[in-house]
Amino acid sequence: MSRFRNINITNTLKIQLFLIVLSLFLVTSAYAKATAEKATETEISLVDGIAVDKKGNIYIAMREHNVINRIDTKGMMTRYAGSGESGFSGDGGPAVKARLKTPANLTFDSKGNLYIADRDNHRVRKVDTRGNITTFAGTGKAGFSGDGGPAVNAELNLPSGLAADGKGNIFISDRSNDRIRVVDKKGNIRTYAGSGVEGFRGDAGPALEAQLAKPFGIALDGKGNLYIADRKNNRVRRVSTQGIITTVAGDGGFFFMGDNGPAYRASVAAPTGVAIDSKGNLYIADRSNNRVRVVDQLGMIRTVAGTGQQAYNGDSEVARETTLHLPFGLTIDSNDNLLIIDRSHYRIRRVDPKSGKVETVAGNGLKLFAGDGGPATGATLYFPHGMIVDKDDNLIFSDKGHSRIRRITPEGIISTIAGNGIRGNVGNNVPALEANLYNVTTIIQNSKGELFTLSPSGFVSIIRRIDTKGIIHDYMDTAHEKYLDSISKSKYKGLVQTGAVATLTQFSDVAFDPKGNMFITDRMNHQIRKIDTKGNITTIAGTGDSDFYGDGGPAFDAAFRDPNAITTDKEGNIYVAGSANNRIRKIDTKGIVTTIAGNGEHLDSGDGGPALEAGIRSMDDIAFSPDGELYILGTNTHKVRKITKDGKIVTVAGTGYAGLFGDGGPATKAMLKNPAAIVFDSEGNLYIADMGSNLIRKVDTKGTITTFAGTGSFGWARTGETVEIYLHHFP
Repeated sequence: MSRFRNINITNTLKIQLFLIVLSLFLVTSAYAKATAEKATETEISLVDGIAVDKKGNIYIAMREHNVINRIDTKGMMTRYAGSGESGFSGDGGPAVKARLKTPANLTFDSKGNLYIADRDNHRVRKVDTRGNITTFAGTGKAGFSGDGGPAVNAELNLPSGLAADGKGNIFISDRSNDRIRVVDKKGNIRTYAGSGVEGFRGDAGPALEAQLAKPFGIALDGKGNLYIADRKNNRVRRVSTQGIITTVAGDGGFFFMGDNGPAYRASVAAPTGVAIDSKGNLYIADRSNNRVRVVDQLGMIRTVAGTGQQAYNGDSEVARETTLHLPFGLTIDSNDNLLIIDRSHYRIRRVDPKSGKVETVAGNGLKLFAGDGGPATGATLYFPHGMIVDKDDNLIFSDKGHSRIRRITPEGIISTIAGNGIRGNVGNNVPALEANLYNVTTIIQNSKGELFTLSPSGFVSIIRRIDTKGIIHDYMDTAHEKYLDSISKSKYKGLVQTGAVATLTQFSDVAFDPKGNMFITDRMNHQIRKIDTKGNITTIAGTGDSDFYGDGGPAFDAAFRDPNAITTDKEGNIYVAGSANNRIRKIDTKGIVTTIAGNGEHLDSGDGGPALEAGIRSMDDIAFSPDGELYILGTNTHKVRKITKDGKIVTVAGTGYAGLFGDGGPATKAMLKNPAAIVFDSEGNLYIADMGSNLIRKVDTKGTITTFAGTGSFGWARTGETVEIYLHHFP
């Protein structure tokens, strides 16, 4: 609030209250669908759970966005639980303000309370009929303990499935404990099925002595028998009211076979959901066969929806002719209609078993990108890289693995501003959101507010410009005739230019000075190029020798070795991090070069002493803080260090060990994992693209580190469209 210091206290409070209200409005309205939207016209993400209340409202758990949305009987969708931020908070308060972490299955009890398998929080949460949330089971620590005592004191391990009977018991598929557990109406927990040893055995014997393998969806029939989608065993199993377990569908084979025959002799592939209608028919989400199948009361199995093909072919009059793509979960409404999570078609489908007709009730088929429009702490990132902070303190960064550029407002709301998610460099003079992006490692901004992106793609590096209207343009690349002509006329030829293939060159970093000149490090030729405001290209540093000499003289006559990161200060001095020389050198406004940090040794040493005597290695980004101190990021040292104004070097973030640890405490005691970029906002807060953890971390001016963006899950490779890779070694 420093910009308001000169106004009276009353106005200051008014402004503060306005900004707080505005921030809350942005969080709740921009992302969480507090305003109802037509469900069939809305993008949804991967859905892991579905349930229907007594009034016919449908509830879906959107795992990537950490929210539970409700679709009312008029087809309008609103948020019911979850703020969108990934984490754990909110117990005792409104469910819409609580943080969830990868919510999975859902169920209702007879009183209308909703239960959520808050999977990655290792808890089951309860939302009462007034909309308040509490923890129903689990301590939050992954493990197995607590049988015989209160469920809130027990340990769960990635709970994924839920079911409720009419007696007040809640059954939990404790997935990674390979057990089914039950919480009675007094709140005490015990194991109902599974010995805790992963495998397949025990049929026709006590369920407590049987082996399960990553059980997922569960359901109860009218007699109290429990059905389990025993996913990794490729079976559906039943636990009778006497506690005896048997297989009712699946022979263990991971393929499709057996329709119109006995279900126990058929093959189902990684079933993830089960549901029972009022007549006792068992429906199975035969996920990897892209089908939903039914086992009738005689034990015969057949397909009721899905052809086995994945390509979307619309809503058909006949469900068996309608394609599904990895159907994940099921439930039955009060009219015995079947609701299907058509997960990777990004739709919820409803099937009338009598007519066989299928219709979409939610989702327009487009994937709601993980986190966009909501809190950045609920977004999924994939190798975050280059970053800048604009004049309005928006953080703009390369979500490199997602082939997008995204922006986070000061209020913490994230959106995509460039890239369609397709990897490539296609798209010139088109809206940036329609263009392909490839491997963007650096983002800079000029005084006009235009963004420039650098993609060092092998031996052809590309710089592109995004103007203030959001249009992307090709700006310069290493194969550009003008660029090649200019460096060929330079007094000194780069090392690669003198070889057999003279055109090889690579941009490794770019920076602007206060006058708008662009500087580029050509790592392969060991030189620094300049593009002035008129577009003229010159070489301003480096003889092309892969060496170290020239301090005290003109940078043009000095030798650099693998110049990597580059930045400028407010006066226009240039700073270059030489990866192979293990030094940072300064080129002043007169073109004279000197070394300011690093003794040349490939070490991480010297903290507390003179920067010139320190060992510095793995310098992948450098940036100035608002008060003029130079910060150095080491990807392979998992640290951020700085050069103080009196020339000493100290660590400001990271212990040097790779990992994810330390949020809420001193940054110097926290762990980073292959951080890739750093940047400052106007207040002096430091942002770190913690690439290996798929997070952006923030170090405030007091030295405390927190997560600013990301959930720690990496992109679509973890949550994605097809998950067959996990089936036989599922965590």
